[in-house]
Amino acid sequence: MKVLVIGATGLTGNHLLKHLLRDGHDVTAFVRDPAKLEIKHLHLDIAQGEARDVASLERATKGQYAVMSAFGPRSLKKDDLQEVFMRNLVSAMTKNGVKCLVNLSAMGAGDSRQGSPFIMRKVILPLFLGRVFEDKEKGEVHLFGSNLDYINVRPGRLTNGPARGGTKASLHYDGLKPFMSREDLAIFMITQLISTEWVRKSPLIGY
Repeated sequence: MKVLVIGATGLTGNHLLKHLLRDGHDVTAFVRDPAKLEIKHLHLDIAQGEARDVASLERATKGQYAVMSAFGPRSLKKDDLQEVFMRNLVSAMTKNGVKCLVNLSAMGAGDSRQGSPFIMRKVILPLFLGRVFEDKEKGEVHLFGSNLDYINVRPGRLTNGPARGGTKASLHYDGLKPFMSREDLAIFMITQLISTEWVRKSPLIGY
């Protein structure tokens, strides 16, 4: 399967690359600076580009079966980067006829804020991550209004420990521990390439 990974040099993106290559996929890493990509592999290509540059996203998505995005904010300041990126990505995928997108969002975004853990809803989001989530949610408007077969994954707090398994997914918080390792997150995202369970939905995931 030909898969484009956006945000490939990040912590989650690195796990996506490793597991996709281990599973035998043909992977393209979309990066701003190829020098920062440490992984080398016979089945790994590099597409250099920028989130704000729709032309580079059009080149990168051409011929792909699916796109996996682990693209995240670069600062906590007010910005429109995630909104512009998602608008450009939806446009590029639509132009090239690429339907499958597994997108990394976050627990507490959009309609998942209602019912989220108290400290997240009342402290972390309004005091620290409000601007980031505002930009993310504007990007999701473009995603939800598209014709893509997206899976918009919403994990809780992420850790750097190894995969431990036992990942749970739900549209509700009941029985879900709001944290998980980035490696388990990557594994869950990859399984969505061959599953239709969460297509055009935003599953909450944790343990």
